[in-house]
Amino acid sequence: MKTTPLVFAAIMVLAPPARAQEQEGSTLPATEGGPTQSESPASVDPTITTTQNEAALALSAQQDKATRTFIPGSLEVLPFTPPVPVVRKPHPPIRADASVTVRSKNSRTLTIQRGEASTQPDLPPPPPPPPWVEPAEPTPEEIARRIWEHRHNFNLGATVYDHKVSVVNWTDQETLVRYEAVCGFDIGLLAGLGGFVHKGENYSFWLMHGDFDTTIVRRFASQWLLNIPEVAPGEIIITEGDPEDTIATAPMSVIKDIIAAEKSRLLAYQVARKAYFAASAAWHAAHPPIPRNETFILRPHRGSRYLPATEPTKP
Repeated sequence: MKTTPLVFAAIMVLAPPARAQEQEGSTLPATEGGPTQSESPASVDPTITTTQNEAALALSAQQDKATRTFIPGSLEVLPFTPPVPVVRKPHPPIRADASVTVRSKNSRTLTIQRGEASTQPDLPPPPPPPPWVEPAEPTPEEIARRIWEHRHNFNLGATVYDHKVSVVNWTDQETLVRYEAVCGFDIGLLAGLGGFVHKGENYSFWLMHGDFDTTIVRRFASQWLLNIPEVAPGEIIITEGDPEDTIATAPMSVIKDIIAAEKSRLLAYQVARKAYFAASAAWHAAHPPIPRNETFILRPHRGSRYLPATEPTKP
């Protein structure tokens, strides 16, 4: 009777180290009769149900997206694939009533023929124009929606010097005031993006920019004095427009945040785009289009002025 407690005591002493070895690498202590769970942003309690855990994790992810700046979706660029050759289908012979041929610049010919009349039914007359309606005054909701769309749609033009300094131009859609900003970062990292999320709000993005390599210009045009504005890395200087209008100048702050948050992904994305365009240019240079003689056949419809003897049918 006295040996039984000693056996149980030995089991209790040996059990915790074995349990601790099983849970090595976990940040939460193990509980008897339940699965091991790691620490999560929502600090999930292992004693609550799985459904409650999933709801807490979903809420945590939703709150994270509401405050995070990021680019949704994948930035993968597929390798360049040569286009499929166009298959030219032979057309059956058509009677040509008139023909005009001109010579193009590539020593080929362009022929336009007036063929026989079409056998398709006559086109119906156009419908009458709709009655004129007095335009209604926009509602406050419509005005607010329009302002929201203007503030979340970025249409920018830029010149990027050495991938370090960007001179960006845009027009505020509400005041129609033109703005210009000198930025100490490469806005070209967002080229081809289309949109992003900033603090839980979706933005559409369109950029037309050019990369300017100053070393090439200094090498081949030494007499050309470059006037590159000076700006610290990450700094934004408004050089045209009202710098006190924080709403109109907000696009630069938003773009600065998205580049800072996704710079590693954007760098890889631009490298992949550059490789794609290089492969495309090399393939098209090796496979230039072959000029050929072209012929266009126009088949006048019944009732056309080219067929004065044909009376148009009633619809």
